Amino acid sequence: MSKRILSLLCAVMLVIGCAAPSFAAGTTYTIDEMNLTVELPDDLYVFEQSDFNVLSPHPDLEKAGFTDAQEQLKLMQDYNIYLTAVSQDQQLQINLAKKESSTTQSVFDLSTLTEEQFEEFLDTMRQEDGQQDETLKEYVVERYDDQPERPFFKIRLKVDSEETGEMEELCYVTVVNGFSVTVDSVAKGSMTQEQADLIQTIADSVHITEVQEKPEVELDGEAIVSLLFPLLLIIVLIAAGIVLRVRRGHAMKERRRLADMLSDYRRAQKKLEEEAAAAGTPLEEPKALLRNTTAYNEEVAHAFVRFHFSRRRLGLMIGYGVFALLILAAVFLVDAEWYMKLIFFAAAVFLVVWMCLMPGKLFNNVMATFKKSRVKENEYTFREDDFRIAGIQSASVYPYFQITRAYETKNYFYLYFGEEQAYYIAKDGFTVGDADGLRELLKRKLGKNFK
Repeated sequence: MSKRILSLLCAVMLVIGCAAPSFAAGTTYTIDEMNLTVELPDDLYVFEQSDFNVLSPHPDLEKAGFTDAQEQLKLMQDYNIYLTAVSQDQQLQINLAKKESSTTQSVFDLSTLTEEQFEEFLDTMRQEDGQQDETLKEYVVERYDDQPERPFFKIRLKVDSEETGEMEELCYVTVVNGFSVTVDSVAKGSMTQEQADLIQTIADSVHITEVQEKPEVELDGEAIVSLLFPLLLIIVLIAAGIVLRVRRGHAMKERRRLADMLSDYRRAQKKLEEEAAAAGTPLEEPKALLRNTTAYNEEVAHAFVRFHFSRRRLGLMIGYGVFALLILAAVFLVDAEWYMKLIFFAAAVFLVVWMCLMPGKLFNNVMATFKKSRVKENEYTFREDDFRIAGIQSASVYPYFQITRAYETKNYFYLYFGEEQAYYIAKDGFTVGDADGLRELLKRKLGKNFK
């Protein structure tokens, strides 16, 4: 019997977590894994999974049309088929299978459903309407109440494709103990009435040997953690996204404000230059309040990087660390497949490695700037409205409002012009004035932006 058709039938049954079949009269078979017995006619070739062992295959496999025992065994294992039977003319194949899914766990036992619930359940099946494969020409789902012990429903579908030709399937399905029991049959061409009656007889012979009560859902501490932890991760990600978006919006607004102030400053400077030129006198340089010369080397760069990540970016580093711990905790607390746990673990490791690499990356960037310049020191001249820098870079004048943040440590002042760009001023490098004077000037000019 065609592997493609069997795969197609199993795929249809997976919609409700069901799979394949059972038989009638003659011999009673017991399937402990499904807690049932079923009767099959003696004129069928009947096989269990063990009969497809390549080392000791059942002698009737070739008579039943099975030419690849290993392939058939894999198919039965993949779809939880416990018995398969074939008519002697190989025109009919019958399978008995079990499948557990979230749907079957929710329903648990068809016999406990009300009439309305049963119809709603069947409606979910009818909505499929054969849409899973364009080769399905007919798809009918209806209730079956003539089974002596419990309610079933049946599915009839017809398949017509170039690969398999015309075939018809008839399934009898029930749900008990949280899993589906399916008596599934496939006939070459159109199914005869005799074949359909045989399948019905087999379905009627199904006897459930143990009916269990649906367990009460109890959430222990581990289950609660497993449920809430992904929600916590989502909340953290959303909160982080909101914070980043707010900070980005604030930064853009601040940049626009600084750009306007810088334009006003440059216009004022240009006006002074024009007035001086008109008067035929050189533009008078503002009085120097403080002067400082700071050498730039590896020691200075290391000091800046340590400060930057232990104070300036401390919140970010803590955030990365907490998020890495949350992801790592998910590996142990969340009930997930092994590959999902591997992804969580890899993400946590990536964050930790990234945190470790960030200081080195900043240090390399700083040193690259130093190495480009032949001069290894900066000279700072602080005036009332602005300050001048010359040395490593070409001489430039900056108004104080361009300083976004300024910090004081034991040995240095750091004047930030962005997130990671800063000028370093050594406290022992003053040639005019001293550190106390710069501290007072920065407090006056920057206010709360000086710390």
